[in-house]
Order: sequence, then C-alpha cells, then structure tokens
Amino acid sequence: MQDQAEKLREMMERMGAPAALEKPTGPSSCRLIAVTSGKGGVGKTNISVNLALALAHKGKNVLLFDADMGLANVDVMLGLIPQYTLLNVLNGQKRLSEIVTEGPGGIKIVASGSGGVQELADLNESQRAKFLDALMELQHQAEVILIDTGAGLHRNVLAFALAAEEVVVVTTPEPTALMDAYGMIKILHRERRDPQIHVVVNMASSPSEADEAGQKLVVLAKRFLDLKVEYLGFLLRDPGMVRAVKEQKPVMLSSPMSPSALSLARLADGLLSGKSGAVDGNLFQFFKKVTQIFVGKD
Repeated sequence: MQDQAEKLREMMERMGAPAALEKPTGPSSCRLIAVTSGKGGVGKTNISVNLALALAHKGKNVLLFDADMGLANVDVMLGLIPQYTLLNVLNGQKRLSEIVTEGPGGIKIVASGSGGVQELADLNESQRAKFLDALMELQHQAEVILIDTGAGLHRNVLAFALAAEEVVVVTTPEPTALMDAYGMIKILHRERRDPQIHVVVNMASSPSEADEAGQKLVVLAKRFLDLKVEYLGFLLRDPGMVRAVKEQKPVMLSSPMSPSALSLARLADGLLSGKSGAVDGNLFQFFKKVTQIFVGKD
C-alpha cells in the first residue's frame, strides 16, 4: 500500500506540479507557534493578535494565520475586511500568496473567513495536494508564524495544535478553564510525546492569582505526565482590553503603554528568549500534518 507521501507526490505530478515540492528545498528559519485553549472565552484570539503585534514591534517579521475553524475573527478584531480568504484558496480561485493581507503594526494576516475553514477537513486528495503546494509560497515570508486555532478539544481544533512544534496554551484562573487547559496539555503530550508548551494565564485578578494558576499547570504536567511546561506569564483583567476589542483596535496599538500592552510585550520577550530551545518550523510539513490528522492518518 502506497504511503501518504507517495500518493501526494503522484497527485502533484498529475497536476503538473514538480514532484520536488513534496520535499521543500532548504531549511526554513521561521518559527511556527500555535496559540490554543482548552475552552472558549479565555481570550485566546485577543492574545494571538496582540502577541503578533508585540513580536512585530520587536522587529520580527510576523504572519498571523487564522485557523479558528468555527469562529474565525482575527480580521474582525483588527478591523479588516480581507478581499480574499483561505476559502478562495481551497476553492482554487486564488493562490495562497494572493490572500495575504497587510495588517496594522507591520504584521501580515491570512484570514480564513467569517465562516471558518471547515472545508479544509473535507478536502479530497487532489485539493489537499494543491493546498500543500500553495504553502511553498509562504515558506520564507516570515520569521514567526502564529497559528490562531479554535478552542476546545475537538479533533479539527487539535489538528493545528498537534501539528505544531510549539504551542501556547491560554487559560484563565477559573478551575474549569484550568482543567480544560490541562486536558489540552495531556492530549498534546500523548500525541506528540515531547511538545514544547507555554502557558499564559489571562484575565487574572492579581499577579499572585495568575502565578498560582500557571504554576499549578506546571506542577500537574510534571507530576502526572513527566512533562516540562513553561509558564510564560499572565495578563490581568483589564477593561481596556474589552474596550479595544469593541473598537476593533488591539490594545498594543490603542494603548501601547497600558499594563496589558506591557504584559504582552513581556510575553513576546519570553518567547524570543526561548528561541534557543525552539525547533525551526516548516509550514509545508505543518499543514501536511494537519491534513493527515483531519483525514485520520498518522
């Protein structure tokens, strides 16, 4: 029985694409980081958007990929109306490089559209091959690619987190959110064995509450999974963040010296300082893993 790589290579050849695209030429120096959460309502997308801006402010070339299949809203938070989205690529109407939108603060955006990208889960082999081929165009366009996933433990959400070498798990101090975050960490560990996981505690009432919540996840992961998890930092509950969402202007742009913005800058510093331990990503291989997970292949 042919393996997935052979099938993909043959499909590309039938479409007239060079078989060499199955194995990207040269290493990628971009860093792929999935931002996810065990449940909704913890501010995951807000952190994704602002973290992308914070990294760009520190001189990084950042691309924010909206992969929230159920409620794609990165563009809404940024006050953007992209002319084309990932749906146009999946339908064969546009190339992936043609839908990259220039966002504020120097970041680039790949929007999946207000209806999400459920179509990605339903691609046939030919469509998957075309999509993976298109990813070659983005391979060297960014130093950091943030993948904003959906929330929860559904397979289509997990696919993006499982395919990433690095994952930021966002939670709040609430017990249910912490348990769902631990559930996400447990699944990542079970499927990837040695994932690089960062924890961010959002909407905390005080630094001590945030630190207690973050350290709880660190201890649980070490004690029961023998897994090292990094507590990256926290954001306190901030009406300014809520206002920024309503105004569709991220707090990193609307209030760059606010406590929330300064906290986000520290999170960006934490990610960048951990570069030595990170694995350089490959966007082609990342989405190849994603599509394999979607169709139930190892």
